Amino acid sequence: MNIDTKEISESEYNYLQLPVLFEDKLTDRVFGLFSNGINEYKFGWQSTIIKPHIDFIDSSRCLIGIDLNFIIFEITTGEIFLKLSLDYFYYDTKINKDLLYVITELEIIKLSIIDFRIIQIYSLPDFFESIEFYDERIVIKCVNDEIINI
Repeated sequence: MNIDTKEISESEYNYLQLPVLFEDKLTDRVFGLFSNGINEYKFGWQSTIIKPHIDFIDSSRCLIGIDLNFIIFEITTGEIFLKLSLDYFYYDTKINKDLLYVITELEIIKLSIIDFRIIQIYSLPDFFESIEFYDERIVIKCVNDEIINI
């Protein structure tokens, strides 16, 4: 799927009459436009250094994570399947089998990739560093060499 994302000015953001994926009018300092050539959406975030992580679950469902925001939505219809206000800053998303792992600095949220329900939340003892998937277990490494086996 061919998508285009770009940063836009706050005045352009306010002017555009497009569906909003997520925003926080009090803290947003950066604004973006997401387009697949047919459908366009806008969103805002606060970090001026970090860029949004955008990925596809399949040909029509997309995810975006940035700062304390995470969303899964249908690109062509704009239907939002899941919208999370995270407790900790977003780091990454990993898919393993039929599960989706939303990784934040101090917690990992395990979701069903079928219906996007939250299955479990794992609190981390320190800041996230890496995750490795094996047949029957998952190894999470945190700062200070803390290891968690799931």
